[in-house]
Amino acid sequence: MHRSFLWFPLGVALATSAAAAAPVTNTIAARADARRQIKGLESSHANLLACGPADSRIKLPPRPLAGLDLYVAPEGRDTNPGTRRQPFASLERAREEIRRRRQRGDWRSGGVDVIVRGGAYQVTETFRLEAQDSGSEAAPVVFSAAKGEHPTFTGGVQLRQFTPVRDQGALARVPVEVRDKVLEVDLAAHGVSNLWPLTLGGFASGRGFISHPVMELYFDGRPLPLARSPDWVRIAEVNQPEPEKMNGFVGSKVGRFTYAGDRPMRWAAEPELLLYGYYFFGWADSYEKVATINPAQHEIVLTPPYHTYGYRKGQQFCAVNALSELDEPGEWFLDRARGRIIFLPPANPNRARVELSVANRPLVELKEVSHVAFEGLAWQMGCTDAIVVSGGTNCLFAGCTIRQFAGNGIVISGGLGHGILSCDLHTLGRGGVVLSGGDRKTLARGGHFVENSQIHNLSRIDHTYTPAVLVSGVGQRIAHNWMHDIPSSALRVGGNDHVVEFNEINRVVLESDDQGGVDMWGDPTLLGNVYRHNYFHHIGNWRKPNEAPACGQAGIRLDDAISGVLIYGNVFYRCAAGKLGFGGVQIHGGKDNVLDHNVFADCRWAVSFSPWSETHWKGFTQSPRHSPEIDPALFTARYPAMERLDTDLNVNWLCRNVAYDCGAFLHRNGGGARAFDNLVTTNNPGFADPGRGDFAMKKAAAALTAIDFTPLPFAEMGLYRDKYRRRLPQQLNRALRGEP
Repeated sequence: MHRSFLWFPLGVALATSAAAAAPVTNTIAARADARRQIKGLESSHANLLACGPADSRIKLPPRPLAGLDLYVAPEGRDTNPGTRRQPFASLERAREEIRRRRQRGDWRSGGVDVIVRGGAYQVTETFRLEAQDSGSEAAPVVFSAAKGEHPTFTGGVQLRQFTPVRDQGALARVPVEVRDKVLEVDLAAHGVSNLWPLTLGGFASGRGFISHPVMELYFDGRPLPLARSPDWVRIAEVNQPEPEKMNGFVGSKVGRFTYAGDRPMRWAAEPELLLYGYYFFGWADSYEKVATINPAQHEIVLTPPYHTYGYRKGQQFCAVNALSELDEPGEWFLDRARGRIIFLPPANPNRARVELSVANRPLVELKEVSHVAFEGLAWQMGCTDAIVVSGGTNCLFAGCTIRQFAGNGIVISGGLGHGILSCDLHTLGRGGVVLSGGDRKTLARGGHFVENSQIHNLSRIDHTYTPAVLVSGVGQRIAHNWMHDIPSSALRVGGNDHVVEFNEINRVVLESDDQGGVDMWGDPTLLGNVYRHNYFHHIGNWRKPNEAPACGQAGIRLDDAISGVLIYGNVFYRCAAGKLGFGGVQIHGGKDNVLDHNVFADCRWAVSFSPWSETHWKGFTQSPRHSPEIDPALFTARYPAMERLDTDLNVNWLCRNVAYDCGAFLHRNGGGARAFDNLVTTNNPGFADPGRGDFAMKKAAAALTAIDFTPLPFAEMGLYRDKYRRRLPQQLNRALRGEP
């Protein structure tokens, strides 16, 4: 008999195989308990769940008419008075003018508008604002692009003089097949003389998981990769192996190992060779400096500090910054000893714009600044983080572009109410936005937000744990953004009471294993977090989910005891992969998580679990529960689940979800799932066009109304038009299918 849909009550296995979902006792008491749990959570989030899509958009207060206009233009002079006809040449001069007027008491009602004319501005020093440069709610300071113009601040230099490589020692290391094609640039001739040693990090680097300044070469705006080996090399054996405590793997803390194959033989003469790889886990990358390579013994010796987890047999790495690997068009090599760049151009460099980032510090820095806004400005080409904000209140970046940096886009640490609105952040070596604020000890909210921004093409240098938004603290909000094309997660969430809503997330977790489009980890006190009305699609290896990676990739991953999360009204389309197997949502050891009103479509599994034993739970959770970072009494009063942390382990609640054309609804349940009123179907239950990624609900969707399923505001998920974002990025059907 052909099934159109099935409606399963609490306690019935929702999959075609017993291994996929263990049954739960179907009793009146169990159903009543489940309904109380859902109703209690809905009550605690009533204001959030009741608001409509329009209510989810930020409403900025009206801005007063500025009492003073100052002008900045590329052709201006800092000796000018800063008027429309005689503009300043720099933001620094405008800042000094504002300071002078304050000092002499000439501070106008309505604040100051610094109007920046279009064109290119060369940046050699960080533009710094301090507390004395603050505005107020009634008199803000605004740095804005002139209407219809596009000012760009750049920390790079254009390279123009390309010559064949004449140095025979350098040329001898270049692969024979391209020696007549490589070119070099004398950096001193372009005013570049500060060539610091190449040091990179990565998540598990002993040199620190921070932005390490590094120059990058751009060809018509596209970053070119440092010369590297084309394929991964495997560790054959490690030196001094000993049982590693993490997950029972055998490895070594000593950076000395043998390798498989012969590829590293060509690297032995490289003076500043780095090896990039996943040396212990598929989610912990690092760059390691090489001390020596012994081709006869097939042995590599690294320079301390070593990878924090160590090294183990079978893991993979590749060479970076190796002139001997410069064999692909677009690759380049920094010859620091000779002050040269050697590269194999992807096209005629004389017909392209070739640039080198040289600014080794942030281009903008705000310390304890309040009520200052930047609107419509662009920053590009830096060797580290672009913009750093610490402390202060109510600063805003709106309609801005941050691109082509080796570090993060915007870093906000502390303070209250800072916002990133309708910005574009892309082509970054690390993450998009790092957002922290509020106080976990008192649960005071930071109130920062990232909204209506497109954040993409990230993690070029540090591939893991450098997401579009890395959020911590208390009470931040991530809404209506489009995050895509990232090797690892789009969101990494820590802390409490964050709201992640109306975002579109796709083509992420492209490389990392054991990750999700959203990733949370390791602390059962990270309570009060809400994910609602987000669209996750084409995550990880969705094309061949059974083949790779070794562990798994998910839409949302609640890892290592994450509990008390509300996942409400989201769409997960093609979001489950991995040999061990993750679902669209993966729950690893957590409890009291609630999944309500979600759609899972064409996922290998809808929801997967990794149940924990009582011994493992109690041992793992003792440290975070007694952390000095939290007040247990306050947390218990705010989050009733704190009182039940050691009861009903692995119990999570699933109601009114739809699993359409999924391999199974539950995977590795272990008996903990409390599931009721969910719909599992092999036919379209009422979505507009799910094959093309359209999950708007048809009016006559009887199968969905049968489980009291409220239509999702699918059209509102993602970006919207506003005064800063007049056009939406073009999204073709091929993008919805996840194709490049």
